[in-house]
Amino acid sequence: MSSAPETPPAGREPLLNRLYARGEAIIAAERRRHRWFDHLARAGGRYQRVQSDLIAAGVTYFAFLGLFPVLLLVASVVGLVLAGDALLQQELFDAIREAFPGSLGRELVDQLSGAIDGAGYIGLIGLAGFLYAGLRTMDKLRIGMELIWKGKVDEPDVLRDNLQDLLALVVLGAIGLLSLGVTGVVTQGSTWVLKLVGLADEPGYGVLTWVLGLALAVLVDLVVFLWLLRVVPSISHPLRRLLPGALFGAAGFEALKVIGGYYLSLISDSVTASAFGGAVGLLIWINLVARFAFFTAAWTATLRSVEAATPVPRADAAAVPA
Repeated sequence: MSSAPETPPAGREPLLNRLYARGEAIIAAERRRHRWFDHLARAGGRYQRVQSDLIAAGVTYFAFLGLFPVLLLVASVVGLVLAGDALLQQELFDAIREAFPGSLGRELVDQLSGAIDGAGYIGLIGLAGFLYAGLRTMDKLRIGMELIWKGKVDEPDVLRDNLQDLLALVVLGAIGLLSLGVTGVVTQGSTWVLKLVGLADEPGYGVLTWVLGLALAVLVDLVVFLWLLRVVPSISHPLRRLLPGALFGAAGFEALKVIGGYYLSLISDSVTASAFGGAVGLLIWINLVARFAFFTAAWTATLRSVEAATPVPRADAAAVPA
């Protein structure tokens, strides 16, 4: 006759159970003691409940896929520029023949000439691929933001959703180009002014120029995150309540850029790492940015000032078909 399993005496619980209970007690005490830590924990819970990692993987896939059509677009633009300038085209062909004499040079010239002649078709293929990958990227981004803010995905509408994603893609691209242009103009302008007054070689002014460029980058990031937090998920919270989250996102994004630059400097001297680590590093970078964008939304949604007006995502919210 089998006997019932014996209950371990008090104080003799398994070690793992005691360690787990002790860890839970410490975390609970820290959450009560530190408001910022409790906020991070609530944001992390909201992030996990809607399976943001899975949606970030979709954003990463389509964003990485869109890089190849962009390269085709760039090649098409270069081909169209060369096609409109016969002298520049001939100089390029001569330079290739000098660098690669013999049959190899002739083959490269023939290939480049064919690419220039077909620049229009290449551009159309690149544009179609970019629109597909870009719209899918914005679609996944919008779905993730809606899940975090509303706990569910809005009722699907193919025409409305694609027009909204196309507008978002154009706006994001315009902001990126404007950011590059403004940052370059301000940096060059500040350097010119320093040279004009004779202070360009003084110690510390290089740091001043770098800080100015960083401040402009943070300002642009602030605008982008405000757009991500309010326009993409179509919520009605006032901008002043979303401003702390946008600042949090801008600061974190600049930190990710610093880490990415440091990674590239580490692999710059390695041929193998440069060949394979570049693509893998780019995938990791895109994924980290997507995850951080969703976590920023969760962090903002769990602020005390907006949490009362924001529905808590259901546990099965991620099962809503996209």
